[in-house]
Amino acid sequence: MASTPPGLPADRGDDAEATSPAPFPGARRGRRLLLGGALAAVAVSVGGIAASALIKSPQQVAADARAPKPSVLSAVVERRVLTETVVVRGTVAPGKAIEVVPTVSGEGKAVITRRTVRTGQRIKPGTVVAEVSGRPVIALRGFIPAYRDIQPGVKGPDVKQLQAALREIGYTITDRVGTFGSSTQAAVRKLFVDKGYEPVNRTAAPEGGGDGPADPRKAPLTSAKGKPRTETLLKSGEVVFVPKFPARVTRVRAGLGAEVKGAVCTLAAGELVVRGTLSGADRRLVSTGKPVKIFSDENGVTVQGSVSSIGAFNEGGEGADAPGYPFKVTGRRPLPEKLAGQDVRLTIEAASTDGPVLVVPASAVYAVADGSTQVMRLGPGDEQRRIAVTTGATGGGFVEVKGSGLAEGDRVVVGK
Repeated sequence: MASTPPGLPADRGDDAEATSPAPFPGARRGRRLLLGGALAAVAVSVGGIAASALIKSPQQVAADARAPKPSVLSAVVERRVLTETVVVRGTVAPGKAIEVVPTVSGEGKAVITRRTVRTGQRIKPGTVVAEVSGRPVIALRGFIPAYRDIQPGVKGPDVKQLQAALREIGYTITDRVGTFGSSTQAAVRKLFVDKGYEPVNRTAAPEGGGDGPADPRKAPLTSAKGKPRTETLLKSGEVVFVPKFPARVTRVRAGLGAEVKGAVCTLAAGELVVRGTLSGADRRLVSTGKPVKIFSDENGVTVQGSVSSIGAFNEGGEGADAPGYPFKVTGRRPLPEKLAGQDVRLTIEAASTDGPVLVVPASAVYAVADGSTQVMRLGPGDEQRRIAVTTGATGGGFVEVKGSGLAEGDRVVVGK
């Protein structure tokens, strides 16, 4: 067995590496100092680079202070029909509005005793549009408002109108035209009974009686044997004449049991129209027959129409329309019912060129010292060249121009 040389530690095999002595403390401090120095050098280098980026030469500072090169705003020369338009607002309403105002004779209050129609309902001749204190208001065709009670034997255009209205809904009239005779009275009686109401009757005194009217023209009718007979009256408050059917109920003003104070409902007769007001400046541009585009912001619907009438200047005032010229627009086709009551936008084509013309924005045209007008055309590389032009129609911010040095597709200066 070999012996270990004197002065050397005994051989311990693999355990010798595992138990090697730790580095001296001084060596560890040296490594830390070396690493810290490297980091400091990197920080100084980065700081130097950042500082150099912030430092500018006097020449660079002067260059940065100069104004940027002005840019040129341009527009393309177009060829198209040029139109001048007027844009206003209008309200869609029926061609004619009829207020139903019933009257009740005798004592007691006038109250709504039955709801017979609803808002938006379309009605036909013979419809009961209201019931007040148990009595009906019946819609019939006619242009003359009911202005009097129609008594037996009376004559007039209102009676003629009544006879035509009764014939339209199927009743037979054999009386002389315009005379409220026995067959016209019978037709009125039948109408009321068919609608579920008692007609307004009276008993005529026998001929020669002392209780008859002083005016012989209003003498009651009697039978051939001189016996009293029943006569029928038509109260003015129990019928409303409407010029065109079908009509539409646009408003029901009173509910069941409500006391009647004025109109109980409103009927719309005829097709829907749009009504608006023109200012003095717009009136000079608009005339009857001009095309109109009707646009509903609520529904997104566009309908074509035309100006059908323009009224005299209206001063306006409290509760009235704004001052201006009232005008009416009708559709080329009947306006949709869903537009009723809406506030719509009206674009009126006040004027237009006969065909396509060269147009440029109004800002592209300028006057020079000699009074002529010019535009600045942009060529290759934005080279600018003055072109003399003659102006024509205007509309929508554009101007018609004529010039030998200008063509469709050219660019012109509109600003800088």
